[in-house]
Amino acid sequence: MSQITRFLALALSMLAMPAARAADVTADKVGVYDSRVVAFAHFWSASERVDRDALIAAARAAKQAGETAKQAELTARIQSLQASSHLQVFSTAPATEAMNALAPRLPELARELGVVRFVSKWDEAALANIPDSLRIDVTDRLAAEFKPDEKRLKTIAEMKKVVPLPLEQAQARVKAGKL
Repeated sequence: MSQITRFLALALSMLAMPAARAADVTADKVGVYDSRVVAFAHFWSASERVDRDALIAAARAAKQAGETAKQAELTARIQSLQASSHLQVFSTAPATEAMNALAPRLPELARELGVVRFVSKWDEAALANIPDSLRIDVTDRLAAEFKPDEKRLKTIAEMKKVVPLPLEQAQARVKAGKL
């Protein structure tokens, strides 16, 4: 069979392919998640709580030992983590720590969920060229990786009903110590 004949056969077979099947072949579905929910679930995860409690204990121990420089360093770190967490949970800042914690599982989760990548629902630039039909809400599945308890699940349900603070406003509140 000549190359022209093969090309025509391929072209005809593609034309004969049902539209839905053709869309499935080329459609790259994207897992869209509410970064606030994922950050909140991560914040309350067992491993994160252990790390946070250890950091607080170290700061207290430094204070009791009179190690003011070490205490100041640890206190600044705690405050920085708190500010970052508040921006992620109450606003639209990326859930960086949570997604980094999930990084080893993301390829498997992507296969399970049938998506090619994950994008925060607040990342307008990344979502600009992705039609709604190719967006799959994966918020609950990502949050479930952190095993939230019943109390946290109730909070998550309420969070989803609330519009986040604009990032600039949240940053100003954090800077003023009001968030």
